Amino acid sequence: MRLPADETEGRRLYCAGMQARPHYAVLWKGSQGAIGSGRLELVADRVELSSGDAVVSLPVSEVTTARIARGAGDRLHGLPVLALACAGGEILRIASLEGTGALYEIAALVERAGPAFRATGT
Repeated sequence: MRLPADETEGRRLYCAGMQARPHYAVLWKGSQGAIGSGRLELVADRVELSSGDAVVSLPVSEVTTARIARGAGDRLHGLPVLALACAGGEILRIASLEGTGALYEIAALVERAGPAFRATGT
C-alpha cells in the first residue's frame, strides 16, 4: 500500500521535526538549591528547562564540561544526573525521568551543539 505523496511528505516532515527537537521529562538543580521538574529541550544554541510558566535557559557555549554523575551527593531523588559545569563555576545537575539512557542522549545533544567540551562518564 502506498500513501499519497502529500501524506508521505507530511510524515517525513513530522518525523524530522521529532528528531530535530527532542524533549525529555527531567528534574534539575542549579546553584539556587531548589529542585525543578519539567521538560528539557535543546533549542538552537541553548538548553531550555521549563516548568509551567518558568523557563531556565543555559547557552551551550557556557558549558565547559559534562559528565554522568552517579555519586550519592550528585543524585537527584536517587537518580544519576548529567552534571553540566558552566564557565562561571555553576554546576547544573539534570536527572532524567525517562531513564539513564536518556542522560546519554541529552549529553550527546549538548556535545553536538557545543563542541568546545568533552562529555565523560563516571
